[in-house]
Amino acid sequence: MGVDTRATFEAIDRWERDALIDADVAALLRGEVAQTAEVTTKRLSQYVLASTGAIVLVIAGALFLNWAWPLLGEGARVHVLGAIGVGVMSFGARLEGSHKWRPTSYLMQIAGLSFLLSTAIYSKQAWDDVTFGGFVMGGLSLAVPIVLAPRALRRDVVMPAIYLAFDLAFFAVFLDRATTLSATGIAWTVDAVLLVAILGLVRLLVLDPEGERHPWVLNAFVMALFAGFVMIAWTSLETFDTQANVMVPLDFWLALILALTLWGIHWGPPALKRENFGRMLAYLVLIWIPFGFTTAFWTLEGGSGLALVLVGGAGVMGFLYARRFALRELMTTSMVAFIIALWVWAVTAAGVLGAVAALVATAGILFWISGRTGGPEEVPTDTLASG
Repeated sequence: MGVDTRATFEAIDRWERDALIDADVAALLRGEVAQTAEVTTKRLSQYVLASTGAIVLVIAGALFLNWAWPLLGEGARVHVLGAIGVGVMSFGARLEGSHKWRPTSYLMQIAGLSFLLSTAIYSKQAWDDVTFGGFVMGGLSLAVPIVLAPRALRRDVVMPAIYLAFDLAFFAVFLDRATTLSATGIAWTVDAVLLVAILGLVRLLVLDPEGERHPWVLNAFVMALFAGFVMIAWTSLETFDTQANVMVPLDFWLALILALTLWGIHWGPPALKRENFGRMLAYLVLIWIPFGFTTAFWTLEGGSGLALVLVGGAGVMGFLYARRFALRELMTTSMVAFIIALWVWAVTAAGVLGAVAALVATAGILFWISGRTGGPEEVPTDTLASG
C-alpha cells in the first residue's frame, strides 16, 4: 500500500470517527480508493515490465549482432541495424492505439529510434562523410523525424516529446554526415534549431493554453528545456577554452527551468498546471547536487564550505518549500542534497571523526525539528471511548 493510499484510508477513518461521514459513505470511499490504488499499481507494473522487455529486446539484438557481426561487411551491418530499428519501431507504433499496450508501445518506439540513430552513426564505418553514401545516410537521418513526427503529433501526447529529443540527434547526424560543418558549427546550428523549437512551443502554449488543439505541446516544451542541458554542455565544451566555464550556462539554464516550474505552480494559468510539477522540482534538486559540487570546486575554485552553502543550502530551502506545500518527493531529494553536502564538508574539513560528530549533531537537530514540526498528537480511540 502506497503512502498516499494509506493516508487517504486514515483520513476516511478519521472522518467516520468524527461523524463527518456515515459508515456507508466511508465504505464507498474506501472501495474507490482501493480501486484507484489497484489501477495505479497495474499501470506501474506495466511500465516496469515494458521497460524490462525493452532492455531484454536490446540485449537480444546485441547478442544477435555479436554473432552475425563477423560474418557481415560494413554495409551489410548498417542494413541489419536499420532493419532492426524499422521493425521494432513499426511494431511499437502498431501497439500505440491500444490503451492496454501503450507503455510497451512507447518503449518499443524509443528502442526503435535508438537503433535507427545507432545505424546513422555507425554508417561512418561504411561510407565517409560528404560522400554519396554519407549524403544518403544523412538524408535518411533527416527523413526519420520528417516522416514519423507528424504521425505522433496527431495520435499521442507523450511521443512528440520523445521525438523532439531524437529529432535533434538525427539533425546533428545529418549535419555531420552530409555537410562540412565542424563540431562547433554543428553544435551551434542544433542550438539554433532547439531555440526556434522552444519559441514555437511557447507560441503554441500562449495561443492554446487549454491544450484543446495541441495537447502534446506542454510535454514537448518540458522535453525541450531538459534537452537544453545536453546542448549547452556540448556547445560549451566545443567553444570555451576553459572547460570549467561549462557550468556557468548550465547553472543559468537550471535556474531558468526552476523559475518556469515555480511560475507554473503558483502563477501560471490553470490549464497549464500539472500535478507532476512538484516532482519536477525534486528532479531539479537531484540535478543540482552534481551541478552544485562541480560549480563550487571546479568553476568557483572554492572548497567544501562553499559546496555546503550551495548544495546544502539548496537542500534546506527545498525542504522548507516542500514542507509548506506538502511535496514528498521534493522533501526527500532536498534532504539527500543536504546530507551529501554535509558529509563532504565534514570529511574534507575535519576528517572522519569530524564527520561523525557533525552528522550526529545534525541528526539530533533533525530529530528535534521533526518533533517541533509534527502535527498534533492523535488521542487514542480507546481513551475517547473510555472518556
